[in-house]
Amino acid sequence: CPPSWFTCARGGCIEESKVCDFSPYCSHGEDEDRCRKNHFTKRAASLQCFLSLFLASECDFEDGSCGWYELTPGDGFDWIRGSSDKVPPDYYGHPPLPDHTTNSTKGHYMFILRNSSSLHPNAVLIGPWFQQSASGCTMTFWHYNSGVSVGAADMYLRFKGVQNKTVIWTTLYDQGRRWNRVTIQLGRITQPFQIALAKISLGVFDGVSAFDDVSFKNCSMPPPVAVCPEHTHFHCVHTRACVEHLRLCDLVDDCGDGSDEEGCSPEIQCDFEDGLCNWKQETSGGDVFNWTRIQGPTPTRNTGPWKDHTLGNTSGHYLYIESSLPQEFKDTAVLLSPIFEPTYQPGKDPPFPPHHRCAFRFHYCMFGSHVFSLAVYLRTTTTGRGVLLWAKYGNQGNLWHRKTMYLHSAHPFQILIEGTVGDDFEGDIAIDDLSFLDCQLFHGELPSPITPPLTTPAPTAIPNNCPEGQFVCGTHSECVLLSQVCDFKQDCSDGSDETNCVKERCNFEGGVSCGWTVVSPSFSVNHVFRWAADQGESSHNGEQNHRPTNDHTLNSPKGWYMYADSSNGGYGQFSDLQTPVISSTAPQCTLIFWYHMSGFTVGTLQVLFRHKNLTHVVWSQTGNQGNGWKRAEVFLGLSNDFQVVFRAKRGISYMGDVVIDDVSFRDCSPVLPSGQPCTSEEFACANSHCIPQDNLCDFINHCGDNSDEDPFICKGFSGRCNFEFDLCSWRQCRQDDFDWLIKAGSTPTLGTGPSSDHTLRDPTGHYLYLESSFPQAVGDAARVIGPLLSRRSSQCKMRFYYHMSGDGIGTLSVFAKTEESLHLLLNLTGDQGNYWQMKELQLSSSADFQVVFEGKVGRSEKGDICLDDITFSPGCLLSPTVLVTDRFCPPGASVCGKGSCYTPEQMCDFTDDCSDGTDEEDCGTSCSFENGRCGWKSSLADNFDWALGTGSLQSIRPPYDHTLMDDNGHFVYLEATPVGLKGDKAHIRSSVWKESSAVCKLSFWYYLSHKATGTIRLLIKVERVLVETRRKKLIAVVPLRNLRNFEVIFEGIRSRDVSGGAALDDLEYIDCAPSAVEPGRCPAATDFVCESGHCIESHLVCDNKADCADESDEKDCDYIFGSPGACGFNMEDDRWEQVCQLSQDPDDDFDWRIGHKTETGVGPQSDHSPDGGGNFLYIHSATQREGDVAKVTTTNPFPASIGLCHLRFWFFMYGSPKMGTLKVYTVGANGTPLLMWATTGNHGNQWTYANVVLSNTKDFRVTFQAEVGGDMWTDIALDDISYTAECVVGGPLTPQPLTCDADQFQCTHSFQCIPKTWWCDGSPDCADQSDEERCPTALPGTVPPQGDCPDENFQCSDLRCLPALLRCDGVYDCPNGEDEHSCREFMVPLLFGNIYCVSLRHFVIINVYMGGGINMKKSLMYLRMNTWGKKGTHQQTHSLGETKNESINLQHKVELGDSDLQMYKEEFKIPLRNQQGEKLEVEKYELSFRFL
Repeated sequence: CPPSWFTCARGGCIEESKVCDFSPYCSHGEDEDRCRKNHFTKRAASLQCFLSLFLASECDFEDGSCGWYELTPGDGFDWIRGSSDKVPPDYYGHPPLPDHTTNSTKGHYMFILRNSSSLHPNAVLIGPWFQQSASGCTMTFWHYNSGVSVGAADMYLRFKGVQNKTVIWTTLYDQGRRWNRVTIQLGRITQPFQIALAKISLGVFDGVSAFDDVSFKNCSMPPPVAVCPEHTHFHCVHTRACVEHLRLCDLVDDCGDGSDEEGCSPEIQCDFEDGLCNWKQETSGGDVFNWTRIQGPTPTRNTGPWKDHTLGNTSGHYLYIESSLPQEFKDTAVLLSPIFEPTYQPGKDPPFPPHHRCAFRFHYCMFGSHVFSLAVYLRTTTTGRGVLLWAKYGNQGNLWHRKTMYLHSAHPFQILIEGTVGDDFEGDIAIDDLSFLDCQLFHGELPSPITPPLTTPAPTAIPNNCPEGQFVCGTHSECVLLSQVCDFKQDCSDGSDETNCVKERCNFEGGVSCGWTVVSPSFSVNHVFRWAADQGESSHNGEQNHRPTNDHTLNSPKGWYMYADSSNGGYGQFSDLQTPVISSTAPQCTLIFWYHMSGFTVGTLQVLFRHKNLTHVVWSQTGNQGNGWKRAEVFLGLSNDFQVVFRAKRGISYMGDVVIDDVSFRDCSPVLPSGQPCTSEEFACANSHCIPQDNLCDFINHCGDNSDEDPFICKGFSGRCNFEFDLCSWRQCRQDDFDWLIKAGSTPTLGTGPSSDHTLRDPTGHYLYLESSFPQAVGDAARVIGPLLSRRSSQCKMRFYYHMSGDGIGTLSVFAKTEESLHLLLNLTGDQGNYWQMKELQLSSSADFQVVFEGKVGRSEKGDICLDDITFSPGCLLSPTVLVTDRFCPPGASVCGKGSCYTPEQMCDFTDDCSDGTDEEDCGTSCSFENGRCGWKSSLADNFDWALGTGSLQSIRPPYDHTLMDDNGHFVYLEATPVGLKGDKAHIRSSVWKESSAVCKLSFWYYLSHKATGTIRLLIKVERVLVETRRKKLIAVVPLRNLRNFEVIFEGIRSRDVSGGAALDDLEYIDCAPSAVEPGRCPAATDFVCESGHCIESHLVCDNKADCADESDEKDCDYIFGSPGACGFNMEDDRWEQVCQLSQDPDDDFDWRIGHKTETGVGPQSDHSPDGGGNFLYIHSATQREGDVAKVTTTNPFPASIGLCHLRFWFFMYGSPKMGTLKVYTVGANGTPLLMWATTGNHGNQWTYANVVLSNTKDFRVTFQAEVGGDMWTDIALDDISYTAECVVGGPLTPQPLTCDADQFQCTHSFQCIPKTWWCDGSPDCADQSDEERCPTALPGTVPPQGDCPDENFQCSDLRCLPALLRCDGVYDCPNGEDEHSCREFMVPLLFGNIYCVSLRHFVIINVYMGGGINMKKSLMYLRMNTWGKKGTHQQTHSLGETKNESINLQHKVELGDSDLQMYKEEFKIPLRNQQGEKLEVEKYELSFRFL
């Protein structure tokens, strides 16, 4: 063979360039076998030589190192070939490592052995030399890198004669105890190269690094052939290989001799080695930034290629887009090709010729976790993108990919390559080796696009005669009210009143929005995140998991939906899809829609309710909800003039769109009154609407006027609770793991819980919820127990609303609990949908029972379970209360601490009836908080509570209490909490006080921190009194005059996030115990004044029960039985119905009777009259079956009234533990009964008093219904039925307001007139003492005499002493407010405050003293003075000089200089920091003025 040629074993000569090129030319492949030898030594031909061909391209190291060797052997840190059984078992503390090939400790691999203490050891494993590789060449190997200090590894290409290395792979640190597969793209390499694997240790190497099973695929060049297919392939000139026609002139030497790249036009090729060639950057504003030309890897790790495609090393060039700053998400870079001739002529050439079709080829790399998109467009005009030909999205791996596309255009055209930035810096995109084949350049310019002119028709007004303020229908002479426009009901005959409104149902088919309008904030001109209609078939590759392929309506890719494309915009941006204003809806109006939220970083979908300027969230969902459609409901109810808004918020990246479909408004068209009377199954609303009885008292305004939810109408619905303030009659169970909580707004954990409650449907509404996050554990249970219901309940139903949404939802169970059993009624597990749902359960039991709600924590924190609006039907009866009393006290009474007794009426009445305070101790009494809270209770509905504590100098609470004035004293305060938000509220409340006197006052001391000012409000029932705040500890006095059945509530409000900053101490009720009064001084104008002078409520008069101590309320009461239905039953047996104006019900089971005793002997032994000689009304149960009913009803109706009419009667229910029930109904003209009162059980051997408020929206009759119990001893009796006068007139009986004469003074809070000469005479004459309030002093312009108080104090007219700081501060601190009188002449210094003066002076002398300052030196002091006069406002600033010491004593004289001054104001200000920038603190401060 010629010199330098390779000699095959059987003769034959091979060129040196063909040795080690992955292609065997020798018959046994020995030309490739020599690649295993480091120095190309020859060896004899044999069968083993033939097999060794594959050992160079595939090596498992079982029979040798395959030509791989350590570069610097013997330096103590080397790659060696070995197996686990040859490695010491304690090597690096790692267990024996099996090889990858055989997965056994006998198998071989290359690994690092260290036996040197060198600080910078370096091990480099070098592979065989290869002459070249084909364009599809890849290398695959398995790598093991595990250990706490195993270090990094790099793999790189080495080229002969080239110093620079090209890194093709790297790994960092511990990759876990496993073999990891690695594939590297080598591509076309045209010069000799070898692979090197370098391992570097920084002095500490602890671990195992190994290398096994290396292989090279598709690396050999195409073999020579005799003949190639004529039309599809090119026959290489020298190598005689066949190459596809599309591989010609593509800047890649596929032949191996370069003949496929000869004769090509360089004008239509570009490898970017010498610039952009004929390609240009977009400069006409069609993109945001430019492509960048670069060598080697891009600047950002983990993104972009590591080498170019042309040369396959770091010397080659390519273009890429840089996704780091200043680029933003969705910014684009556009590259423009030269302009080409049309590819065919219409009518002459076929658009797709079989041969010589214009083709565009390029290579691209899209590597990085935030890669977005690369697109190719074809345009035929000078502007715009044109037609999208191809697009690729997302990470495509660290590889160069080849793309070929055929181009078709009947006009001159240009190719655009657009790269789009992802939403983070790991999003670089690269292109290289752009080439065209069979395309001809066009020598000219593209035309500009032609835009046809737009003509807008002039608007035409419809002729009409409609009054102003009405809507003009499309049909001539038709008008409707504006309130009827957009109400889901066509009131115009042509439906034009609903034309420009949102449609009742919308599936978005055809891209129709159905009246929904897109509104997006203008965050950016480019790439706005916004709602748009689209189809699933338009989704591109990579979007399959980000938005649905099929819509919900048709379940087809051709179906439409509305979606917010997260490919646009930035994190947190939002877009609104909103309705026009909806004028009105029906009570049951519900928004229903389907949503799809899939993707790793999908954002948030919210439904907003917008009324005028108020907007709040009523539904929300956040995060990935799975790749499927989900249903949602939002209850809207009866509303007016509002909009519904779908708000989509973008997540942190483009991976996840927000999609909705099939949006509908169910039952939203307002129902008009039918004009027909309501049926017996309907409730007649006050506005004449009729609603089903089942809709009564369910916390939804079905009537439209709330008459169906009036508390008086709903009195028969026991156990109702909407959790707005507390748990109502529900109680936490003590035998569970944690408690249910009351919450307003959304729950703390994202992705679970509702956005608002069900009752109010706004952020202020409350509901009951189970918090499933830490510290709760999976399976923990919380239980809440309802009131005790009677076994006599019939047709008893419980209705409630629940919300169970989240991927970690546990279980909600409902039980009926008796003393002996627990019966499961309902079990719900898992996600039930992100909306409030109603559930109704039938309840019955053979024993008294309670309903128990049990919530169990699920598998994750996204598992909050919520309850709201629990109601029991009128058929659910409360079990009679078992009174546990001391044996020495009468029934119903309680024992005092000293052994005496008190009744419920004596509790919380401001009178110590027990003489030891027992009857008042839990009422929320006067309190210093030294011994607890004195009965003041926190609300369960608050986010935080008033805390009981002591003073602290390190906190925003007061440093000391007010009672003891030291840090051991107690007070209640708003505590700062880590999760507190501005606006959070905390309440403490008293019990219900019976009545207050005409002079009752509440005084209290409050504190507001200057560090974190909170707000305190005092709420009395529903009347709010806002106490003016000051940043000192001050006293407030609030009148509580003539109140009845009231609560006192202190509300604390955070003024800043996290903070508290407010405290209360020394609450004191002053003169609040009711006492004898004169007429006109009772709490209510309608009150009855006993002869003793005490007041009682009017409905207690003549009720056959003495409420006045002198029994004067029961005198002269014969008139009471003149009312319809009022009766004492003292008449002949056959005349009671006529005389009493009562009638038996013909449809009941049996009749009532009258008599002076019952047949069974278990009823009353006498009637209720004092002498016991009269009759009573009763049922005889012995002859009836259990459950039989007897009804008696008033003959004449009472006029409609709500909350005014009182029914009083006495009943007797005694004799058996199986006693039946007694109920009172009001029955309207349509026959619908409304339960007003019910009782059951054994009430003892006595007559029991009942006082029932009767209500009905229509004229009504009163029905007494008795139901037979479980045996013959269940007789029920009635006596002395009476009604108040309000029942007869149907309205309140209020005396006319008192009118005083001109020479008299009208008392403010009592119906009382006194002579004007008694006003402000120093002696209170009004019962409420209002004649001595806000009085001028004896000499106008002066203040009360001073001298009895210490210095620096102000003396009130009642001799009370106040700090002088409170003088003239705008707050009345003296009882009569005299501390605020004559303030325009009185001068008092206020710290950093103001001074006022009315008298004219020419000079003022200011004396200033400050002591104990920190860093006071070199502080600039100045006086700022504002003056007001006829000439306007003038401001002067006077420097007081620079301080030199730690204290200041200055005197300064100021000339006023304005003869027309009427008032001046001076502000003395101190800078917060001195000239050194240090914080300035002052401990003592004095300021005085003297006028000249």
